[in-house]
Amino acid sequence: MNRKLFLLLLIVTFIGSSNSCSKVTKSKTGLVIIFLTGKVEVQRNGKLIPISLGSVLQKDDIIKTNSGTLDLQTSLGHVIRLKSYTNLSIDSLHGDGSEETSLAVKTGLLLVKTNKLSQKEQFKISTPTAIAGVRGTAFSFEVVQGTLPKIKVYEGMVAMTLKAPVSQVIPADKIAENPNFQKLQKLLEQNEIVISEQEEAEVKPEFDQLAQTILNRLDDAAIAQSIENFRTDLVRTVQKEKFEKDPRERADLETLVKVDEELISGSLDNKSLAKEIEKDQTEKLNIAFDKLESEAGSQRLNSEEEIKTYYSVLESVHKLDKTVLHGAVVAQVGNTMLVHSTKGIFRLDVSEVEYIQYKNFDVVTKKKK
Repeated sequence: MNRKLFLLLLIVTFIGSSNSCSKVTKSKTGLVIIFLTGKVEVQRNGKLIPISLGSVLQKDDIIKTNSGTLDLQTSLGHVIRLKSYTNLSIDSLHGDGSEETSLAVKTGLLLVKTNKLSQKEQFKISTPTAIAGVRGTAFSFEVVQGTLPKIKVYEGMVAMTLKAPVSQVIPADKIAENPNFQKLQKLLEQNEIVISEQEEAEVKPEFDQLAQTILNRLDDAAIAQSIENFRTDLVRTVQKEKFEKDPRERADLETLVKVDEELISGSLDNKSLAKEIEKDQTEKLNIAFDKLESEAGSQRLNSEEEIKTYYSVLESVHKLDKTVLHGAVVAQVGNTMLVHSTKGIFRLDVSEVEYIQYKNFDVVTKKKK
């Protein structure tokens, strides 16, 4: 072969292989829906969009689970469960030059399981008054009232940084220019609150009140001293304590399963893989339920009192066939429910259940669907 022709072919081959590699290694952005049940709405550019298994949610999407639930998975294998009545927006996503995934929660409850993060990668969940930075962990993040979060860490560690809320009275540009406000922001950033494994932390309303007091006094001559006093008060505004993970929390974590990464990658490439995702997720959920059923059986709980002590709840599951199971609902994912009762352990479809009576509070729920 002519030497010049050989070199030309070699260069073309090299360029082609380089382009191929760049395509393979290019980061893909998006959160893939791997489980969906009930009424869930996603808003994009001000309009509701249809969603199903395999749908990819993007930056700036707004999610409202209403009475439904939603499990999401990232390209890096992080999984997030949005419980009922959760409202959040996707602020940023890892990929396309960004190292950060950030979710902004207005209300609701998230359950998160992340892989070990790389040194550069950041995974954050925020409210207007706090940012939780994840460091490879399993945790829950809840906002029930207003903007103040409650965090429970099951594995690993979470670092929470409080933010001064923007005052409705003082214009944002004036706050940004004020050196005292900068001091307050710096103070908050320097006092990161680390929540370790088996710890829960709750930001109390006093924090919001303190921050607003300082913001409203930005032009006060004594503001510098107020900020220093705030350092001491800050510790008292976050309640942190140890907790023991109860059996139903463990079950919730166990059923938050990942699907095959190739299915996630394919979905991010706009392939229609709903059936494959459902099959893979169902198989892994069945394995999780098998494990939970085995663990429940090993406890050998025979009486209502023993079940109530172990699960911290006592319920009566009334089936459509008029059978009543006295015990506790260990876990429920979609239409599958695991019940530990005095008659044994049962895996039910919610279509079999008429209602559940919570004997602790004497409240009867509506029929589960």
